Amino acid sequence: MTVPYIELAEVCRMERRVVPASTAAEQGHAFVGMENIDPDTGEIIEGAGSRTGDGKGQAFLFDEKHVLFGKLRPYLRKIALPERSGCSSTELVPLLADARRLDRRYLFHWVRRPPVIEALMEKNTGARMPRADMSVLMAMRLPLPSLDEQQRIVRLLDRTAEIRRRADAARMKARAIIPALFLDLFGDPATNPKGWDIEKLGRSTRFIGGSSLPEGIEFCGQSNGHLHCKVSTLALPENQYGVVTSLEWSELPGARSAVAPPNSILFPKRGAAIATNRKRLLRRSASLDPNLMGVLGKAELYDGRFLLSLFETMDLTSISSGSTVPQLNKQDLAPLEFMVPPLPLQTAFAEQVTRIEAVARALDAAAAKAEAMAAALSAEVFG
Repeated sequence: MTVPYIELAEVCRMERRVVPASTAAEQGHAFVGMENIDPDTGEIIEGAGSRTGDGKGQAFLFDEKHVLFGKLRPYLRKIALPERSGCSSTELVPLLADARRLDRRYLFHWVRRPPVIEALMEKNTGARMPRADMSVLMAMRLPLPSLDEQQRIVRLLDRTAEIRRRADAARMKARAIIPALFLDLFGDPATNPKGWDIEKLGRSTRFIGGSSLPEGIEFCGQSNGHLHCKVSTLALPENQYGVVTSLEWSELPGARSAVAPPNSILFPKRGAAIATNRKRLLRRSASLDPNLMGVLGKAELYDGRFLLSLFETMDLTSISSGSTVPQLNKQDLAPLEFMVPPLPLQTAFAEQVTRIEAVARALDAAAAKAEAMAAALSAEVFG
């Protein structure tokens, strides 16, 4: 059966019921601004604090029949499904679907799709503060199956979104367990309440300074040789639980002083990247570029995974030097005093972390699968 395509304006209209924000507030209408909308779920987050929710200016009235579409910077996907009446910033346009022909949740899923957003961005107005041309949106064509079919599609899309949300929440919970476990076993490193031995970093670790990388080729999973690590390598999704991949690789190492062995802690040492405070545990040998530094704990003193957690309690920007270009140097790190708990306790901690991270990786995979399911279903339905 062929699904007809029709212009959105045939089954939906913009309902701009303008009222003074002060009047809406007096009538008890909750105010919704752009900042109150979760771009991932479309949920309205109350109490986020709005610059325009102070009773000044104009507002649009809406209720549970509308879809709120954020026309300011449409790429932010500030699109919501309100469950009760209220008033909104005039940057949020209430869309009212013809309930006889268009399910509002079907409209919600359709209007959030990347092709719709991209089409609006191509025709946006304003350079610094781009706004969607709503006439462009209303002229777009969308597939319109029967209401029963729309509702079936919505149930499927909602189900995959719920799987994704649950996986994301569980993954975040799993990640939060690790720092809590660290504090429970070892205490706050800043105060060392359990009285562990203390050692200066310059004595308990070896520093690896980055250098120019040798000529490399594309990394395709080679098991030997050396990864080429840059600051961007630390941000690859595959490396969030330890650096295992990179864009380039070479069979031969770079400069001897710039080759980091497994269990080294890697972090940016130059420029604005220091402020990301990103630290990663290296899982295999790598050559480091000039913007990275590595720290390898002495095997008789530190377990690599424990040392990573220790570094994660430290703010790199607080110890960086340089007024114009922030830098981290050996002399900045060497005097720092780190606690050295008994190695068997560190190892026991690392084993628990490994199990927790295995759960987190499985949840990541579940979330990615749910995302792929939603994308595939959306592409199939909406074309």
